[in-house]
Amino acid sequence: MGRILYLDDDEALAGLVVQQLARLGHSMLACSNATQALRAFSDSPDDFDLVLTDMSMPGTSGLEFAREVLSVKPDAHVVIASGCEDPNWAQLARSVGVRAVLLKPFRANEFAQALDELLSR
Repeated sequence: MGRILYLDDDEALAGLVVQQLARLGHSMLACSNATQALRAFSDSPDDFDLVLTDMSMPGTSGLEFAREVLSVKPDAHVVIASGCEDPNWAQLARSVGVRAVLLKPFRANEFAQALDELLSR
């Protein structure tokens, strides 16, 4: 299991994801804004095994946040969750270093399995 930094402006959804993944053994820090999440990551980048961000948020996008995280730690495992099914968008995300794009909506167990696979690499 890993330590995950999770950024999502939807605090209710973030709370559910944190609860479900914590039950599966993951340690999580959830943030509701990019500034807070980037500060937490920048202060201790090696404390996180994976960074998970929503794509659509006010003020910044998950892609912009991913670029910031990767500028701090280029080999960070960054994953973006999005409802956008445009393959060009997913390809762009991967081209800047995002390890995976997970499509919403997803079931908690499928989501956890995908994260476990990424953490085991």
